[in-house]
Amino acid sequence: MSLQPNPVLSIALPTYNRADFLDSSLAAHLPILKHHNIQIFISDNASTDETFQVVEKWKAEYPLLHYSRNHENLGADLNFEKALSLSDTAYTWLLGDTSQFCADDLDKVLTRLNTNTPYDAVLVNLVGKIETPESTYQDANALLQDLAGLMSCMSCLIYSKALINDANFSRYHDSNFIQTGIIFESIANRPFQIHWLPQVSITSLESPHLTKTSWAHTEKIFKIGLTCWVNFIFSLPVSYSLQGKLEACTRFGQVSGAFTIKGMLSLRARGLLNYGIYKAYRPDLRLSVAYPSWIVMVISVVPRSMLSKVVNLYLKRTRTLPVTNQ
Repeated sequence: MSLQPNPVLSIALPTYNRADFLDSSLAAHLPILKHHNIQIFISDNASTDETFQVVEKWKAEYPLLHYSRNHENLGADLNFEKALSLSDTAYTWLLGDTSQFCADDLDKVLTRLNTNTPYDAVLVNLVGKIETPESTYQDANALLQDLAGLMSCMSCLIYSKALINDANFSRYHDSNFIQTGIIFESIANRPFQIHWLPQVSITSLESPHLTKTSWAHTEKIFKIGLTCWVNFIFSLPVSYSLQGKLEACTRFGQVSGAFTIKGMLSLRARGLLNYGIYKAYRPDLRLSVAYPSWIVMVISVVPRSMLSKVVNLYLKRTRTLPVTNQ
């Protein structure tokens, strides 16, 4: 007898050339999803590695795993759109192939979704970073100011089918933040309910044999995290206040940690920040950091050897600290 899919929630998982992460993700999540007959929809952006073989292996164990492969690489934004369009359930959780949630998290999400309240979206936490209390947002500017940075993380977003069906995806093609834009666009000028569920928190998929590489590990972090993010925020509908947009500009760097002072020191130590980068992105830095941008200039010229020693000493110290339960 065939499994009856859960009508409430499914998982949309876009992927590209990360067969090792995909394999680990499916190994971690399928046992959890089986308890609730939750479908998972994989949108493969024309991978050239062993992604197809990984999917075939797991499909043999779980018939509610669905696979779609693009004929060519469409870019991340369009692949996110494709992944979301595959789902046919009331809600869809957009999950990155390097992210993870646990069984207790899924139970909490399903409990919330089964309350019969018609949410436009449900937002979950990112490694417990946001301490804003649980609430249901009905003010678009408040949502922008409080959670815009968190909402840049695809794996924190659970969409209603109605929002997906009505989404203006094309407006945010090539923005690098289509997953965030379709929500803020949809709710800009209408009543809505978006629930913030901070006690559910996604984490990074960790394994000794996995090495995560993405634009966040290269100089692209400045182009995407500064220029693209600022452009994206100011492209949002005019109904969002200037103050709300200005505050949202700083949220990406704060939530990711990339553009805090500590994050800038790390970027300099890794050779990703230098004076040329500072000069190139100075206008966006002024909007994207909550401290004087000249501090970034100073960090950009500090000798890397000095910073590397400090970072290594810090890591060595933290590895020797006892682990305590709090």
